[in-house]
Amino acid sequence: MEEKTRSASGPTSNEAKTPRPRSNWKVRLLLGVIALVTLLVIYAIATIFMPVWWATKISSHNAGSATGGWISGFSIGFVFTLIPILVLWQVRYRKLSWRWRGVIAILAVVLALPNWLTLGIFWNPSDAAQKAQAILNTGATWFGGATLVGAISAAVIAMILVIIWLVFRRRGARIRVLEAQQKSPLDSTTHDYD
Repeated sequence: MEEKTRSASGPTSNEAKTPRPRSNWKVRLLLGVIALVTLLVIYAIATIFMPVWWATKISSHNAGSATGGWISGFSIGFVFTLIPILVLWQVRYRKLSWRWRGVIAILAVVLALPNWLTLGIFWNPSDAAQKAQAILNTGATWFGGATLVGAISAAVIAMILVIIWLVFRRRGARIRVLEAQQKSPLDSTTHDYD
């Protein structure tokens, strides 16, 4: 009876002495400001520096050739779309934790970086993107269109590969079920004779 009144009256001396963890709002605020400044710097680099750098890099490899621009655009669009899609497909494994799935998703986005750079040139209305478009138009003609064709081709091939994989997986599951059904009557007949 006394124990019930003690617990009902309030916390014991041991419970009252444990300090509550304090949230350090100054550290959180500082980390938030650092993260915001970092994101702004990354955005500035991505919109001002990277389009012109990427266009210069591509045009220096092609030297104004329309054929070279088409081949390099198609190959970059194809490779850097197919590989990220196949990497992203690995997220479907049930044994992976959510952290590993996030890592795989981030890796897939990073692997597609050349396509993101090209997309940033053609869909970005900034002055740097317009300069980059002018560089690509003179140094690597047809690069943008060929990159788009390569990316679409890679997406179609990845979809076909996924469909083939699903069909074979379903077929394998059906075969295992049929084999199990065929073995079960044989097992029951052997047990009956015993």
